[in-house]
Amino acid sequence: MSELDGPTPPGADVSLPETPRLLAELWYDTPPDLEDPRLLAALRELAPQTQMQDGSLTVPHADVRLESDSQPVPLLTVVLTGSPLNHTTKTLPDTSQTWDWPGAGAALQGCTGSVLVSELLAERFTPDQRVSGLMSVLGVLIGQTSPRAIFWLNSQRVTDPTKFDLSSLDGVLNVRFFDVGRGDSGADGSALVMDTLGLDLFELPDLQCHFRDYDPGQVAAMLYSTAVYVFTEGDVVHDGHTISGARGDERFVCRHERSLLPPARTVLDVDLGEPYAAGRPARG
Repeated sequence: MSELDGPTPPGADVSLPETPRLLAELWYDTPPDLEDPRLLAALRELAPQTQMQDGSLTVPHADVRLESDSQPVPLLTVVLTGSPLNHTTKTLPDTSQTWDWPGAGAALQGCTGSVLVSELLAERFTPDQRVSGLMSVLGVLIGQTSPRAIFWLNSQRVTDPTKFDLSSLDGVLNVRFFDVGRGDSGADGSALVMDTLGLDLFELPDLQCHFRDYDPGQVAAMLYSTAVYVFTEGDVVHDGHTISGARGDERFVCRHERSLLPPARTVLDVDLGEPYAAGRPARG
């Protein structure tokens, strides 16, 4: 794919956590008291060794452990109160790349603070273990504290807590959409870029497609389903392999490339071929 010309599309300047940790932020009209004994009791039903310390909760998942020379190391989830709104650079989450919940912005209006849910020292665990651990804690918090919205910092997506699903990757993954203009090709119609955000955290390639004159909804569905496959199976779609399109017997070639849009990362680029591909690299 060719480099895109012109300014970075709105919403593409993504600031991700410096530490590669899976993070979710629950937003509230008034943040809950994490020292509420009812919350502690509910979390201890999930993980009996849950502890309150210095205003935060540590949840050790005793059934998910790494063996070490000294003693088994459990997967850890931590829960802490977020910085107050308007404290230094703290603002409400950006909803510009949340496409499946039109009410996300309205749900956040009036929110004054948040609770952060994060993994701790989890890099050696599998992606599925990491996501399952965090999701299980989120499920308890949502049931006990009724947040207005969930902001997924790694994927820059806002989701509706009333539709939270423990078994889904919604939120962990996001499909972004950008109109990047005609570029230098002179072709009719705007060129579009869609990509996923969320897999790079697990050292897996996100998906990307640079195209025109093809239904964006079908591209989004293809990218998301392929991203779920990569999350589950690993980086097994090799350069030159194909994936199925939405229209009958379509097959689209994939190759690993550097991302067109920030954050800089390796992506699995999906080439829709003629006449839909909006840009291609020189293939040696």
